Amino acid sequence: MLDMGIRAYKDDEDLRKGEEFGPKLLQAMEQSKISMPIFSKGYASSIWCLKELVNMVECQKTKGQKIMPIFYDVAPSEVRHLTGGYGEAFHSHEKKKRHDEKIVQEWKDALAVVGQINGWDLQSMSDRREGEFARKVTQKVFNELKKAYLAVSECLVNVDNHVDAIMEMIGAGTSETRIIGIHGMGGIGKTTIAKMIYNKLSHDFENCCFLQDIRETSKGNGIQCLQNQLISVILKTKHMDIKDIHEGTWMIKDRLSNKKVLLLLDDVEEANHINALVGKRDWLGRGSKIIITTRNKDILEVPEVDCSYELSGMDLDQSLQLFSKHAFRKDYPLDNYIIQSKRAIGIARGLPLALEIIGSLLCRTKKEKWDLTLKKLENVPHAAVQRKLKISYDALDVRQQDIFLDIACLFIGYNKDIVVYFWDESKYPKEAMEVLQNMSLIKIEKDNKVWMHNQLRDLGREIVRQQSKMKIEQQSRMWDPKEALDLLRKSEGRKEVEALRLKFDHKGQYHGFKSLSNLKFLVVDGSREYFHVEERLPWHESPSSVPPTNVFQENSDLLPELRWLAWPNIPPTFNIMNFSMKNVVILDLSKSTMTHDWEGWSHMKVMENLKVMDLNNCNCLERTPNFPAHSNLERLILRGCCRLVEIDKSICRLKSLVFLDISWCWDLRRLPNTIGNLESLIELNILKTGIKELPSSIGNLKSLNELNISQMGIQELPHSIGNLESLIELDISKNEIKELPDSIGKLKNLKVVKLNWSPISNIPNALWTIEKLEVIEAITNSCHFDVEIGNHICRNQSLRILKLLRGRIYVVPRLPESLTILELSDLYMNTFPDLSNLTNLKELKMWFEGRDSNGESDGPVEEDLMPLRIGSLHGESDGESDGPVKKDRPWWIGNLSKLESLVLKSPYMTALPTDIRSLLPQLKFLQLWYPNLCCLPSLPSSLSELNLQSKCVAALPTDMSSLLPRLEKLTLYCPNLQCLPSLPSNLSLLHLKSEYVATLPTDVSSLLRLDLLLLQCPNLRCLSSLPSSLSGLYLHDCKLGFSMEDLSNLKTLSTLYIDNCAISEMRGELPPSLGSLLIFDCESLQKLPDLSNLKGLRIVRIERSEKLNVEAISSLCSEKGVKFVGDKTNQREKMTNLDANLNLDLRENLNLDLRQKTEG
Repeated sequence: MLDMGIRAYKDDEDLRKGEEFGPKLLQAMEQSKISMPIFSKGYASSIWCLKELVNMVECQKTKGQKIMPIFYDVAPSEVRHLTGGYGEAFHSHEKKKRHDEKIVQEWKDALAVVGQINGWDLQSMSDRREGEFARKVTQKVFNELKKAYLAVSECLVNVDNHVDAIMEMIGAGTSETRIIGIHGMGGIGKTTIAKMIYNKLSHDFENCCFLQDIRETSKGNGIQCLQNQLISVILKTKHMDIKDIHEGTWMIKDRLSNKKVLLLLDDVEEANHINALVGKRDWLGRGSKIIITTRNKDILEVPEVDCSYELSGMDLDQSLQLFSKHAFRKDYPLDNYIIQSKRAIGIARGLPLALEIIGSLLCRTKKEKWDLTLKKLENVPHAAVQRKLKISYDALDVRQQDIFLDIACLFIGYNKDIVVYFWDESKYPKEAMEVLQNMSLIKIEKDNKVWMHNQLRDLGREIVRQQSKMKIEQQSRMWDPKEALDLLRKSEGRKEVEALRLKFDHKGQYHGFKSLSNLKFLVVDGSREYFHVEERLPWHESPSSVPPTNVFQENSDLLPELRWLAWPNIPPTFNIMNFSMKNVVILDLSKSTMTHDWEGWSHMKVMENLKVMDLNNCNCLERTPNFPAHSNLERLILRGCCRLVEIDKSICRLKSLVFLDISWCWDLRRLPNTIGNLESLIELNILKTGIKELPSSIGNLKSLNELNISQMGIQELPHSIGNLESLIELDISKNEIKELPDSIGKLKNLKVVKLNWSPISNIPNALWTIEKLEVIEAITNSCHFDVEIGNHICRNQSLRILKLLRGRIYVVPRLPESLTILELSDLYMNTFPDLSNLTNLKELKMWFEGRDSNGESDGPVEEDLMPLRIGSLHGESDGESDGPVKKDRPWWIGNLSKLESLVLKSPYMTALPTDIRSLLPQLKFLQLWYPNLCCLPSLPSSLSELNLQSKCVAALPTDMSSLLPRLEKLTLYCPNLQCLPSLPSNLSLLHLKSEYVATLPTDVSSLLRLDLLLLQCPNLRCLSSLPSSLSGLYLHDCKLGFSMEDLSNLKTLSTLYIDNCAISEMRGELPPSLGSLLIFDCESLQKLPDLSNLKGLRIVRIERSEKLNVEAISSLCSEKGVKFVGDKTNQREKMTNLDANLNLDLRENLNLDLRQKTEG
């Protein structure tokens, strides 16, 4: 392991001090990412080993440490069940009585937990070559460490002090809305810390949004672009056309005020950015958490921000560790580099970005060069951070420097695969970008976009300014549209300019184009208001807005070096041949109104170097142009051209095409037969088009890696699809395909296949045996089809995710151990399938159905889930067993120790295993659809969400609050439930449907985190002492007698929904925080409290509540500017979503229902 750079601690005798852990060993165990207990025959006899094992299990629970056991000369079952030598060892411990029973039980529990982990069973290996075994173990450890390192920040280490302090400030786990700011100098790690906080909180939020690089984005696209992104992400909708900031702020307040949101605003520069996104804390729902990072502390000095936290530099130990990670790829420097390493961290002075870049700069260089580089760095003052970073820039060759400057000025946030086309191949752009990545000057994000730290971006732009001696007319790259516009208004020579980002204004002439002879990059903001810009450009020589054709040659000599031309929304009257197009490599005319007969298409033959053409959302384009012969086009983007009906057959001439996107082209009905001639095509995206049939020639796409043909209505796949020998991912969801061709088994490189919401009646056996397959998703759109799982599926040890839903399953064969997610519905089986080998499973869903049409299956019955001892769960006798375990019982449940989510549905079973609490220690989500479940056993204390449907449960455990201390969401559809016990204090959502519950628990008022309360209780007679934390109260079919208690104490209530409740009046006042009041079918309700003082009220809706004076209420709302919706003649939608499939997000269903009523 040391040879591979892995820092490993071996438990040597010199680390032990008596019977207590020495500080060195304790630190080693707690800081490790992986623990590796090696179980030998004498392991259980060693008290020291047992104590270590308990510590490993504790670190696994609290720090997420991974345990990778090696069973050297004992079987895992001997460790797990304390048989053989392990049983004798514990008999000896108990006989000596040197340790109390609690400690001994901790040892046993630790052995049981670790014994169930899928480790290395060395003793069972027939060919036991320990050298080869050690190599495999080392490689596995290395891979796990690599994964762990990528999962944490690359810029910060050991930052628990910062994280804990900020978590306390933000009120993690509380229902309060909090806004906190993190400030400090650029490169100090604000964004990294904020992301860590965001990740820790995100599991508590359904709605999360990260707005990145606000300072830069607001300059380029305007703050309304960020408003658009926020609204779209939270509401999960397509982008809306927000016209200005004021409309955006209104939409945020109106649409998101009932959403509990986790929001990270990254790199905010101005106070108006905060005002436009989260101006007031009530813009977002109760319990929202907003994190702001900024360089400017002043913008946090406002009442809306609860706390601010200044992020300081790293101390010496942290700096040394971070520097070493980049310079040596380990936590500490090599022995003969310690002095130089301390010099380096002294220069960086705790700035994480500087440590990262300097470390990368010195990595893999000779010691002599270290001294020279460090001496150079020591001469740079600390205040000049850019000059420090420039050391890395100076280490690049000239070509790499040019590419670095281009990225800093032009390409941050662009797709890497498109950007590389901009540079001439003589600059080796792919290799250069790899160098920039390795030196931590750029990063490529998951969406393949180029990212650069702000400090490095500013460094690059400052270099460009310095190169031009601070003279705009001599600046090579113009990224500021205002400066670029000023430059264009001047007619003097500007040969130095290579890149312009423009945004035309209402007035002025632009003569500077004539002198831009070296311009390579031109991006024009194509506003919908063209301002007749073509009339103010230098070539306009006639009164008409259309340039005369006799003014131009076949190819203009204007901008002869142009390589990148992007002009979205280009004026339809503009003649593209006004520019020299001969050297253009990237052409972006997206969102423009050109048609198939646009004159510009005829000039494509001149664009002999064109590689990328982006025509996305050109909504007037009905046919693609006639592509010229010998075209070098490699990427064609037609996404969202909604009127496109035909792709010209000349597309076959595009022999170099590697990427074709025609998704969301609704009117496109067919692909040309010549599509198969695109021999270089790697990715084809045709989702959501009108295409109903694929041409057989598609099988000729030998290079194709990814094929997305979802949501198209295709009825049959051609047999030739099996010829796609390079295919990795196939998505044919939401089509009308009933059967897959057998040839699909020939796709040997296939890793992901999605068959969702299609009437698949037969999955070929060949599919189950594709060795590289990792994901199979098949959700049929009808439960009338049989799904047969091939017996050979167990051979596929690459399979991680298997989802087979809404198709009848009668047999489940042995499944591969590699599975982490398994979802099976419509199981027509009398017994549980054997899942004993799925020890890596984290999510399990099984829905058993009742009798099918032939009356052949009842599903498992209650005896299938009889209480079993842990020892007998594995079919082993402990001397007291009544006999072998029946195969129709889930004896395997104890093997699934990693399970975090469990969903079970069975119409006939009446019981669960009584020991499920100890068998599933990591379970967080449990959903049970058991109509005949009689009682609820003790559940795992790790549960955060419980969803129970049963008509037979009459009572819940009285000590529920202590048994489930982490429970946050509780949904009970239990018609016969008589009463509620004391509830866990962390509860944030309670949804109760019961025919008999008459009162809520007296201590419900102490549930200070309860945010949403939904009651469907016909016999509920009293509604009092509700917690003040409530933001939503929903009452449905509740017969509350003659009056409703005063709700004025609910200081944060924003939504009150009353449906079909027998109340005559509402006592007292409503809270000032109320924003939505919705009342339906309350025939006895005669009077509402005074609404005139409710300053936050936005909408009132009242329907079929005849005794209320609707006219007076409507008039009051009109005076206050509150939206009022009265009775409608149409039948309203009932609140049936409360009875819907509980897999759906409850909050979203409610909000959707409310929106429907609001908009109705």
